Amino acid sequence: TKAFDNVEAKLSSPHFTFLLSTRSMAEPGLCVILAKKNIKKATKRNLCRRLIKESFRAHKDLLANKSLVVLSKKPAGEATKEDLWQSIRKFQQFLES
Repeated sequence: TKAFDNVEAKLSSPHFTFLLSTRSMAEPGLCVILAKKNIKKATKRNLCRRLIKESFRAHKDLLANKSLVVLSKKPAGEATKEDLWQSIRKFQQFLES
């Protein structure tokens, strides 16, 4: 898809990879890709998705005209909710800087 074509910023945290690209529409876009081979349990994938979406909603103003793609990594499957939240906070701090 177009989201992977013009990646202008890439941030890696222990549990996720965040790819940021420019978007033609003013509304920010979000794509969360949580591979079953990385996160075996559906409940954990749903938790990751919920946390990412919550963070996205809270920081929509910083993501105007941007498309965000979030990819999961293997450690996300064993991580606690707090660990996952720390990874997402790392991305939020990157956005705010």
